[in-house]
Formats: sequence, structure tokens, C-alpha cells
Amino acid sequence: MVKKTTLIALCTLMNVAFAPVTFANPVELSGDLSLKYQRDHEDSESAKDGLVSMLTLNAKAKLNENTFLYTRLGAQNVSKTQFREFDTPYYSDGKKEAFALDQFGVIWNKDELTYKLGRQDVTVGATALLYSRPDSNIGQGAFADGLSINGNVGNTEISAFFGREDNYGSDDNRLYAVRAAYSPNDTLTYGATAARYVNKETGQANTNHWAVDGTYKYGKHNLTAEFAKSDSSTSNKAYAVILGYDFDGRAAASITGFRVEEQASMGGCSDFDNDNRGIHYGATYQINDALSLEAVYKDQKQISNGVKNNSTEITLNYTF
Repeated sequence: MVKKTTLIALCTLMNVAFAPVTFANPVELSGDLSLKYQRDHEDSESAKDGLVSMLTLNAKAKLNENTFLYTRLGAQNVSKTQFREFDTPYYSDGKKEAFALDQFGVIWNKDELTYKLGRQDVTVGATALLYSRPDSNIGQGAFADGLSINGNVGNTEISAFFGREDNYGSDDNRLYAVRAAYSPNDTLTYGATAARYVNKETGQANTNHWAVDGTYKYGKHNLTAEFAKSDSSTSNKAYAVILGYDFDGRAAASITGFRVEEQASMGGCSDFDNDNRGIHYGATYQINDALSLEAVYKDQKQISNGVKNNSTEITLNYTF
């Protein structure tokens, strides 16, 4: 049962989401409210299904024309503990809800570059193949502390992150990554990523990583491919290939083939399941400006032992 204090906080945030915002400038509010049905199945195990509800509220305060303070409140409730997306060490094993101020810091815009210093979500690589602590995470221990740089210098897109994970205890692993992508025209983009992961856990080695990627757009089609490798001596390669089709600006579909070997990603934190290969099928539909529906089916196999696993996720999301 959701604790009373958490329930009151969730109701307060939901009132903000569905009522006109009356805060005076320069504070800007935005957020998402979502409900997800998930069903997971693994060979020799019975299927498990459940619901995940999540609410995020972002606030951005303007200090001057180029500088802003930001923060985020995140809340999540799950019907079964195996579906939670908040970090286990910070929360008891049986806990089914989390509520936290989980992102905060300062943003500075200069020319076409944005600098963000503080606690934030992080992905590395064009497809997040190398590393991901995504915005869909919730609570303490879910993000990273550091400096990110994103934007364009001429026709070159720049993204970088320098910082450390916000982990439970003292094992705040360091990560450093830089990606540059060049677009010679409107249809073609190619990029390269260099990264390093400093693992503070006892007995774990530091690793260097690199990746190359390319995206080709033609009409309603788009194709993105990325290949990554680490300097580990074994199981050190990964790839993802994504083919997408935009039907009419509201409905879209995609198919993704991937393989992530055990030592290929940074600390095992690829956006794709580590030590797995398989195919993901996805579809999205924008119902209106605020409401969207997404369905994803993941058909996978663990590389090291051949165990098959699959997952179905259907998410209804309201953006405000």
C-alpha cells in the first residue's frame, strides 16, 4: 500500500499537471504522467506482469538570459517489485514506491552550446549503446553528477559528459565521454564516440570504449547503426541497428536488432540489456498534443547461456 505521505505528494503533483499553472515568471514547469503495463517472461520461468505508474515534475528558474536553475521531482509506484525503475540499495527490497528530488543543477547557454552542471540523466553513443541512465529512471542513485555539453559547432554536433555516478555508498564510478557527429547534408549523419569508465568497485577493471555510428534519412524512412568496442580482452563488442518509419507525423514504427557482449558497455549500463542479443519491435501513436501511446516487444536471448527472454511494454503518457 502506498504510504500516506507519498500519496498526498502524488495528488498534489497531479493537481499541478491537470490545472493551469499560475506560477509567475521566470519559473517554468513541465512534466509527464504515465501508466505502463509490462509482461516479462524467461525460459523455464512463469510469466510475470504488472503496472508501473510514474510522475515527473520539472522546474526551471531563469537567472538571466543565458543561465537557469533546474530541478526535478520524480515519483513511481509499481504493482510488483520486479518492475520498479528505482535503485535497490537506497530502498528496501519490498518497497513499491519512490518519491525524490532526483535531478538538480544549473544550465548555461552560450552560442549554440548548452552546458549543464549537476545531477542529470546521461546517455553515451548515438543509440545509448555504450551507457544509459535515462530520464525514465526515478529516485536516488538513478542518475549521474557532472558536466554535460550539448549543441552544434557549424555542421558538427557535439555531446560530452564528465562526471560520476550517484551510487549508494562510495562506489561512485567515474565516466568520461565525448561524441562528435557531422552532417554533410540533410540525409546523412556520421559520428564517433570515445569514452572511459573508471570502476570503483573492488576487483573491477577500468575500461576504455569507442564507437562509430551513422544515420541515413530518406523520405519517411530512417536507418541508424552503431558499433562499439571496449579494450577488455574478451566479450568486448556491441552493435545496434534501428530501422524506423514515420507514417504521418503521428504514427511511427521501428525494428531494432542488437547485440551487447558482457564487457562491451560501460559498467554493463547499455540502454540494451547487457549480455543479450535480439530484436525489439516498437510502435508509437501521438493521440493529441499531450497524449501518446507506445508499445514495445523485446525478443531476446542471453549470450553467455542461451536463455531466451521476452518483454511486452504498453505505455500511455500525458505530457504537460
